[in-house]
Amino acid sequence: MGHKQVEVKLDEDFFILVDEGMEAIIKNFIHWEIQTCNSCIDYKGRVWIEFCEYSDWEQFLQLTLRHNIESKAVNPEKQTLWDFLQEKSKVNLVFDEELMDDPNKEDNYLGTGVLIICVGLKFSKELFKEFEELFFEVFPSE
Repeated sequence: MGHKQVEVKLDEDFFILVDEGMEAIIKNFIHWEIQTCNSCIDYKGRVWIEFCEYSDWEQFLQLTLRHNIESKAVNPEKQTLWDFLQEKSKVNLVFDEELMDDPNKEDNYLGTGVLIICVGLKFSKELFKEFEELFFEVFPSE
């Protein structure tokens, strides 16, 4: 069974569909110029956010780490998004070769030699509100 989806307006002519409840997070990733390509609020009991460029995952982690360092300097006991990612989430790394349509054979693909690295962040659905709160500390809305 699918999840209810809502439109997120990215600009005048471009909308994306995301699971209801995740729209603020996904919109904020885009505001911070961190691209995600898939997400689900309940994928087998887990929240899932996929970064289809390794550089977007790296930028997300770098900003999260910077916030962690600044927060711990003021309050060493404070729980941060960095702590959450370290202790309560799992990450899957998927790599493959970019494909393109084969111009000589219908329904066939050719490898391009370009490496694609996708990163999937997953954590228990019950931890969504905690993640959301910590996320917006690091990535405040406009």
